[in-house]
Amino acid sequence: MHALEAALDAEAERTAFSGVVRVDRRGAAELAKAYGLADRAHGIPNTVDTRFMLASVAKGFTALAVMSLVADGTLLLSTTARSVLGGDLPLIADDVTVEHLLAHRSGIGDYLGEERIDDINSYTVSVPAHRLDSTERYLEVLDGFPTVSRADERFSYNNAGYVVLALIAERASGVGYHELVRRRVTEPAGLTDTGFWRTDELPGDHAIAFSHSAGVQLLPRS
Repeated sequence: MHALEAALDAEAERTAFSGVVRVDRRGAAELAKAYGLADRAHGIPNTVDTRFMLASVAKGFTALAVMSLVADGTLLLSTTARSVLGGDLPLIADDVTVEHLLAHRSGIGDYLGEERIDDINSYTVSVPAHRLDSTERYLEVLDGFPTVSRADERFSYNNAGYVVLALIAERASGVGYHELVRRRVTEPAGLTDTGFWRTDELPGDHAIAFSHSAGVQLLPRS
């Protein structure tokens, strides 16, 4: 383990890594070490208890919440998005299903089409962030993007599809998306420090993301 720690230290130094590394074996932590800063502007270091934004890792929470609704019969994998969305997001094809969305095979247009962005750091949402305080508010962001391929024609990583899934889960269950994830995913898993916060209401132990190359702090997405 000393050799591993030394190798981690060297790699963290080489790459200017900022974060936490933890190695568990048979349910016990054998190594847990923090590197870098949680807040560069104020020189606050990361600790092993610092909370970090997860960005697209949260897609896994969405998928688990949706599949729990499939398991209890609230949704089916064959449920079409249209049957839940009604007249919202009319450019989503009528045959797009929950399964297509989960598998990134829906073919729907993506508000964050990463293949069309030369520099991901320059991307901005067309709707001011302060208006995106609920799942329903994302309809403004999702609307207006035409289909790019037929459902199940091909795999194409799609951010919009998982926001649509969150909206479907919320409407089908009658429970807000954040609360749904808490009840069905994070709480059963014992993830007591995991949740969704507004970027102007972050807890004190939450890291503020920054770019080493640009010298500009970036607000995290929560």
